[in-house]
Amino acid sequence: MTAVLVAAVTLGAAWYMLREPALVSTTDKALQKKVHAAIEGDPVPLNKMTGFEWDRLQVFAHDTSDGDISDVVGDRVEWDPAVSSYSGPSLWVFSKDGEAVRAVQMETGAPDDKPSWSRKVKVSGGPNRNILHFVE
Repeated sequence: MTAVLVAAVTLGAAWYMLREPALVSTTDKALQKKVHAAIEGDPVPLNKMTGFEWDRLQVFAHDTSDGDISDVVGDRVEWDPAVSSYSGPSLWVFSKDGEAVRAVQMETGAPDDKPSWSRKVKVSGGPNRNILHFVE
């Protein structure tokens, strides 16, 4: 019995130490500024606003837990919301080839229509040019 317990503890410790580190969220003032400009104008491809490679975007509301985000994304993601002037920021998780590459807190709400977008997504302010709107 002791050998089984020691083996279980050893395997658990090895798993914990060798697992991939979590992707920790950041803020990106330059991207935020570009998104705000796009909301006030014509639709702009989001991939033209980012300076890194990605092929999938997933957007999460401010009250989504790290565990739920990680389950959906398929990689560990930690979001400790940064101080924001926006009452309900969202987390944008960008992935490339199935791996999460960047998690960015944005001062925009999460779109209600769907949570996942391809590299073809464009950002606009919708018909009223005042609320974040994604179109593919």
